[in-house]
Amino acid sequence: MLAPFVDVAALFGVLTGDWKTALLYWSVFLLLQLVPGVIAFRLDRESLRPLLFLPLQQFVYRQLMYLVVIQSVMTALAGARLPWHKLDRLGQSAPPRSLVDAE
Repeated sequence: MLAPFVDVAALFGVLTGDWKTALLYWSVFLLLQLVPGVIAFRLDRESLRPLLFLPLQQFVYRQLMYLVVIQSVMTALAGARLPWHKLDRLGQSAPPRSLVDAE
């Protein structure tokens, strides 16, 4: 939930001319996200190559996530109840043939 504030502060720093400090803090924040990523990839014995796209993810995917977080927080503050969007089960489908033949 702190990520939007870091991005706004970095953008403000760049726009006001203090881009070196803004870049430093943004880099530290990126490093704080990179460390758990490296640990997770190593524990799963995966290649670290996808982590090269982490800075790009900061500008694209995270912006979309801001919208989701803001909407969720506003919905929670408003006290609105959201439906589960579950489907009604009618029980009209037949079991797969492989299960019928096995019996």
